[in-house]
Amino acid sequence: MDLSMGNLYDINKQMIKQNLHPLTHMELPNKQTMIADWFTHNVDQYGMMLCHEQRDYTIFHLGNSKIAAKEVIECCKNRGEIYGIDLTENKDAIEIWIEIENEMYCYYLFGYDAAVIECF
Repeated sequence: MDLSMGNLYDINKQMIKQNLHPLTHMELPNKQTMIADWFTHNVDQYGMMLCHEQRDYTIFHLGNSKIAAKEVIECCKNRGEIYGIDLTENKDAIEIWIEIENEMYCYYLFGYDAAVIECF
């Protein structure tokens, strides 16, 4: 008998939904500050928020890291209920868990400078 537990992503989706609560309005300002600090130290001009499973790709053109961080939070809130916003283990991206229509999705926010070619 072959019992498949799914892949690590599927297991993480279940664990997040079962073990975490949606972030409160009191928790979001600290997350926004963390995002702004991360932008300051890791991104020159462009960041991308990506959820491959949803085919959802959003590019942020940074002028001000605090404003960009606020926009990230607003984009997440517009998509659904935010369950987590944390740095990845190697701190090169931010992992964001959002519940959309009773399904958990993982978004990654990362520097996208090398992928944008500006032609003037």
